[in-house]
Amino acid sequence: MRFRSLGKSDQEFGSKSLSLSCLGRGGWVWFPEGKLSAPPQSLTSLASSVEKTERLLLLLRDNPPWLSPNTVALFLGCTIFENCKSCRNGSWGGTLDDFYIKGIYCAECRAGWYGGDCMRCGQVLRASRGQILLEGYPLNARCEWTIHVQAGFNIELRFSMLSLEFDYMCQYDYVEIRDGDNLDSQIIKKFCGNERPPPIRSTGSSLHVLFQSDGSKNFDGFHAVFEEITACSSSPCLHDGTCILDKSSTYKCACLAGYTGNRCENFLEEKNCSDPGGPLNGYRRVVEDTGLLNGRYAKIGTVIAFFCNNSYVLSGNEQRTCQDDGEWSGKQPICIKACREPKISDLVRQKVLPMQVQSRETPLHQLYSSAFSKQKLQIYPTKKPALPFGELPPGYQHLHTQLQYECVSPFYRRLGSSRRTCLKTGKWSGRAPVCVPICGKAENITLKKAVTSMRWPWQAAIYRTANGVKESSLRKGAWILICSGALVNERTVVVAAHCVTDLGKTIVLKTAELKVVLGKFYRDDDRDEKTIQNLRISAIIVHPNYDPILLDSDIAVIKLLDKARISSRVQPICLSSSHDLASSTEDLKIMVTGWKVLADIKDPGYKNDTIRMGVVQMVDSLLCEQQYEDNGIQVSITDSMFCAKQDPTAFSNICPAETGGIAAITLPGKASPELRWHLMGLVSWGYDKTCSLELYSGYTKALPFKDWIEKNMK
Repeated sequence: MRFRSLGKSDQEFGSKSLSLSCLGRGGWVWFPEGKLSAPPQSLTSLASSVEKTERLLLLLRDNPPWLSPNTVALFLGCTIFENCKSCRNGSWGGTLDDFYIKGIYCAECRAGWYGGDCMRCGQVLRASRGQILLEGYPLNARCEWTIHVQAGFNIELRFSMLSLEFDYMCQYDYVEIRDGDNLDSQIIKKFCGNERPPPIRSTGSSLHVLFQSDGSKNFDGFHAVFEEITACSSSPCLHDGTCILDKSSTYKCACLAGYTGNRCENFLEEKNCSDPGGPLNGYRRVVEDTGLLNGRYAKIGTVIAFFCNNSYVLSGNEQRTCQDDGEWSGKQPICIKACREPKISDLVRQKVLPMQVQSRETPLHQLYSSAFSKQKLQIYPTKKPALPFGELPPGYQHLHTQLQYECVSPFYRRLGSSRRTCLKTGKWSGRAPVCVPICGKAENITLKKAVTSMRWPWQAAIYRTANGVKESSLRKGAWILICSGALVNERTVVVAAHCVTDLGKTIVLKTAELKVVLGKFYRDDDRDEKTIQNLRISAIIVHPNYDPILLDSDIAVIKLLDKARISSRVQPICLSSSHDLASSTEDLKIMVTGWKVLADIKDPGYKNDTIRMGVVQMVDSLLCEQQYEDNGIQVSITDSMFCAKQDPTAFSNICPAETGGIAAITLPGKASPELRWHLMGLVSWGYDKTCSLELYSGYTKALPFKDWIEKNMK
């Protein structure tokens, strides 16, 4: 490398500036703070400014310092070390050590730095006040300060200047403050940039300050002052209160008489509240952390809660507070004998009867009545019972109060007590009322009249979705009427098992493929749209003995996801028992009802077609088997089946083998002699489409499955 200087001698310059031009053969010119590019055969210039009183040292080497020590030129100044402030001739330690360069050494470091190379920083400070000043900083610097003050005091650190490289995470150049005396102490915060932090306080008597810089960029450093303080330094206690430091370096104020508060800010006359005592048949208790009862008095702010013994109810304020005027808030409560109102359903209407004293006469009453004269009875009159006093909270009733119950709907009947009385034990007499739908309620009409006007409110229409059906006349998503069932309670429908399984199999259809429609009368779905209820299905339970070949035990239970709304159009049918069917069943007139399944919507009479019905009579099972055998069909009549044929003397517009449906009979009710409709069976099988009156149809008996049905109704 060749070089030439512009200015005075090549060794020393007294002027403020130095200019240097280099014509190199290519490469770099290296400096302690960096490097200067020197492209081949080009002129490279360098300019530097210093104070007149300082020297400038420029050391040019042919290669980087770690390769060859070939020095091309040397210029003296005062930048021999980054933090050097002034230089002097001679050796720093009297010997030619590392800090001696060409006859000079660094005599003064910038504030905060020390050592022969001005690269050392940090110290342990033990004083009641002081400062930490770091004037500029080199790359990759690390400094630690530990501040100690007198035990029992705290440290307040304030920054007067901060000039570091900024970063949101403060991960390049930063000052880190820790609440203690070492790097393992809890960190308070890291700071960087040039925004002065707020004052920092230690919780103990030590602070640890760490400064760290990275390998690029440097700024002006920072200046901070510290001072020994205590929590009482600012005299926080008012009205001559005494500030007392505790072990955690926080303070408490010891107030003079008549003053209260955290800082003795409140002036109060010391007053107490007398102990109100507990109510009769009850007790009182001081609410935790609110105060104390000292003897017969309570301090201001004390809260007392009141309670009653079993079968008693609190009337009045549940809590009372000792107020500043020495009086208790609210009124003293009392404990009253009472009963909590029993829970009832929305179907039950409750009425509170006026207070009445129930009279009871015993043989002793009669003896006294005959033994004493009227005159003596007037001297010793009968004592009238005292009327109840005190208001009760909502949901409670006084002793001897009577509640009367009835069902809100005429389609329901009540089970349980019609009246209940509040007893001294705090309990109610009788049994809880519940309203259940009236089953099989029959109107006062004859069978002949029922044919034209009876709506059969327990008849349930079973629909299956048309998705997947190849019939071209059915649109996708349509519903097809496939069967009839019987509603036996608000969530249960009884139906033939073959209606809810794959044909000839025991595989149960998916609940999403079926729906139940109640309140239906006309075959056309549009005619009853205001009264019908479309209900979703939650479960389908087929009898475990169902045989899809013989159609034995052809019965299933459909559980409704939606609760049926009982009305004049929707009601359940009764389930009969063996006691109800004590007479010969062959003499019974059985009503079969159902809709025509294979209905043609183009038929002119389709719009007015209603539920079909007819009267049938039971026949001997042997005759039934023989008739089917004569027609070339082998059938087996089991104990869970019966055969029936249509009554030729009664009206009928039904073909059971075509419509399906349910079979019902009228029997006297259990609670009253009124007739009730009972489920007799379900249409199961048949073979004739001409509906000849002489041909028999097969039915599933309902009676053998009564217990199974009731089990699945719950």
